[in-house]
Amino acid sequence: MKKIYFAFLFLFTLNFINAHTCTNETVNCPLDNTNVDFCVTMSMTTFGSLKDFQKQGAIGSFYEELINSCPKCHFSGYIDDFKATYSDEEKAKIKTFLQQYEKTKMFDINECKVAGDLKVFLSKPNKQIAHCYLVGSYLARDKEKFLELRKELQIKTKTFLILAIEKNEYEDKTAIANIDYLIAEMYRRTANFDDAIKYYDLALNDPNKQEWIDEVAKMQKDLALKKNDDNNL
Repeated sequence: MKKIYFAFLFLFTLNFINAHTCTNETVNCPLDNTNVDFCVTMSMTTFGSLKDFQKQGAIGSFYEELINSCPKCHFSGYIDDFKATYSDEEKAKIKTFLQQYEKTKMFDINECKVAGDLKVFLSKPNKQIAHCYLVGSYLARDKEKFLELRKELQIKTKTFLILAIEKNEYEDKTAIANIDYLIAEMYRRTANFDDAIKYYDLALNDPNKQEWIDEVAKMQKDLALKKNDDNNL
């Protein structure tokens, strides 16, 4: 009986250690001072990732907690975005922009979409914009009713990743092949197979690519050649 108890205790402790933990932090909307609650990740354990870089493992609500929205004006973004300051003139412009979302149901996927749209309006770096849309696409995974929204976000993701490369927003040369691969995945998942193959090849032929590219990009390119747009890998 003791052995069973200690085995259970060991597994429980192991799961606890590996679990996602976060701490609550309340910030104020920079437009109207409304309280917005975030749960900032303190620890989690990842066990690899899916083929679009979505982390797997004991990550809990990591992606759900990254981006949030003001319940009053729908200002959306990361916690640092809520700590930004704007002039009265800038606030008025942002509020006018956000009026288009007044009747939008704000759940986690749409929060990411609005955050990305807002960053476009504010002329933020393209890689930041792409990340908002990418996180939103992760949250739509395995949700059939949001498949078209997932694809819309994936198309937006690749669009701004391409712009980020064109604008030299990545200083680390080894990152370019990774981004080219991710662009290819976004194209493949939305059934644009010719462009997917083009970007897989860019990743595979990049002299600064990381070792994993050879195996994974070749495998995903083979799916594109077979016109397989599986969106759940």
